[in-house]
Amino acid sequence: TPRCGRGVMNAKPRIADPLLDDAAPDEVSVEMQGPGYTPLRPRRMSLMTHTLARAAKTGTAFPSFANVPDFPITTFFFMDEAPNDADLIETLKKVMSFDRLRCVVMGEKTFEWEAVADMEQKLASHVTRAQVSSELELRAKMDALILEPLDASRPLWDVTVVTLAPGATWTDSPGGPGRKPPMVCVRLSHTIGDGISLVNVLNEACVSEDGSPVRTVNFQRRPNPKVWDWSTLSPVNILMQIANLIWYILKCVYAVLRALVTPFGPHDSKTAFCDTKTKVVYSGKRTLVTCPSFKLADIREVKTQMGCTVNDVVCACLAGALHKYQVYRGDPAADRRPLVRAAVPYAFPRKNPAELTNSWTFVSLPFFLGPMDIKDRLAKTKRRCDDMKRSPEAHVIAGINTVAGKLLGAKFQSQTIYDFMSRHSMVFTNVPGPTAPVVLFGQKVKDFLFGMGNLVNQVSVISYDGVMTLSLVVDPDAVPDAHMIGKFFQEELDNLCAKLI
Repeated sequence: TPRCGRGVMNAKPRIADPLLDDAAPDEVSVEMQGPGYTPLRPRRMSLMTHTLARAAKTGTAFPSFANVPDFPITTFFFMDEAPNDADLIETLKKVMSFDRLRCVVMGEKTFEWEAVADMEQKLASHVTRAQVSSELELRAKMDALILEPLDASRPLWDVTVVTLAPGATWTDSPGGPGRKPPMVCVRLSHTIGDGISLVNVLNEACVSEDGSPVRTVNFQRRPNPKVWDWSTLSPVNILMQIANLIWYILKCVYAVLRALVTPFGPHDSKTAFCDTKTKVVYSGKRTLVTCPSFKLADIREVKTQMGCTVNDVVCACLAGALHKYQVYRGDPAADRRPLVRAAVPYAFPRKNPAELTNSWTFVSLPFFLGPMDIKDRLAKTKRRCDDMKRSPEAHVIAGINTVAGKLLGAKFQSQTIYDFMSRHSMVFTNVPGPTAPVVLFGQKVKDFLFGMGNLVNQVSVISYDGVMTLSLVVDPDAVPDAHMIGKFFQEELDNLCAKLI
C-alpha cells in the first residue's frame, strides 16, 4: 500500500495566520488558489502530529484518569438549502487533493500515514444525514457531534447533513445557534492539521459566489525589531549590540524557566468561570454555547485608533466579559484580580503555507480580570501580547517538548500536556474565515460556527463576511448561563467604541 507524504503547491498562496498575530491593513485580502497536491517521498509524522495520532488511535491525548476523549475539530455550516449527494461528493473529491484526507493512521506505538485504496469510491461512507424536530434537538445533535470521537479505522473526517423535519416547531433558546437547519457539520481530527492548515481545506472546498477563489483576511506578523545590527561598527553601536545580545539571552533563559515551571506551577484562581481543581477530570458533559455575532468593523476601528491588533481587542473585551460574568454570578473573586489564563495555540511560520501540518505549540496568555477601565484593560492586554510575540517562549516550549517527547516517551508527554492544560481556565482560539460569502457543497453559506471539546473550557472566535462569532464549549453545570458572556462581550466592545468617539 502506498504511503502518504507531504504535498506541494504549484503556487504558494499566503494564508491567514492566527489572530494572535498582527493584522494587515483592513483592505488587504488574499486570493486562495487551488492546491494541485502531488505525493512526495514516504514520510513519518512530526512529533506533534505523532502525538495527535496517538490520541486518535488510543482515544485520548491525556492520562487515562482524566477521562478525556479525543475530541474532533467541528465546524457547523448553515445554508439555505441542504446540499444534494452529487454536490457533496464533487466537493469531497476536490479536497482529496490533500493527502492526509485520504490516509488512515497506521501503527500501535509509532504511527504513519497510509493511503486508502480507491478513496474516491468510499467518500459516500463518510457522509450521513439526520433530521431534527426542534431547536433543542438541534442543540443536542450539535453537542453530540462535538463530543463523539472519529472512527480511527478510516480517514479521520466525516460530514453530517442535518435538516429540519416536516412540521417541526422552533423556539430559539439562550445560547442556541440562533439559526435553523439545513446545516452541514464537518468534523476533522487535529491529526490532519492545525487551524492554519484546516483553513486551507475550507478554502479549497469553497468558492466565492461568483465562482472566483475565496478571499480571506491576511493577518501578518508585525516585523520584530532586530536583536542586533552590526552594520555600523562604532564603539557605541558595538556596546549597544552586546547589550541587546545579553538581553536576548536573558529572555531565552526566562522563556526556558517559564516553559519548565508552568506545568508544575500554580493553578488559575477559582472563579465562577472555572474552578481549577488540583486534579481536573472531564465531567462527561459539554455543551456548545453560541453568542450573538458582533461587527468586525467595530473591532477594526478600535484597532486602528488604539494602535493595537484585532486579537488585542478581542482578548481585552473577553476579559471584561468574564469579569462581568463573575459579578453576574455573585463571585467573591470579582472584586480582586484573579489569575486567569488561556492556553493559546501559537502557529509557527511554514515553508509551504498551504501544506497540511501541525506546526504549533501552546503558550500561556494571562487575561486581565478585575475592576478596570476597558481602555486600561486593552493597554495591559496589548503589552502582554506584544511581549509574547517578541519572546522566544513559543520556540523554547516547542524545543523542550520535542526533546522531552523523544527522550521520556508518550506517558511523560501526556502527563505534561495534562499538567499544562489543567492549570488554565480555558483554551482560546481565534480563526479568520472568508471575508465575503462563499459557496460550499453547492450551497451558499449563511453563517458558520466552530466548536471543540477540551479538558477545560474552550472559547473560540471565528470571523466570516464581516462579522465575528464567539462560541464556548463548557460544562453546563459548572458554567450556567454561559450565553451571558457573549452579551457582556458586546457591552465591553460598545463601551470601548464609545470611549473613542
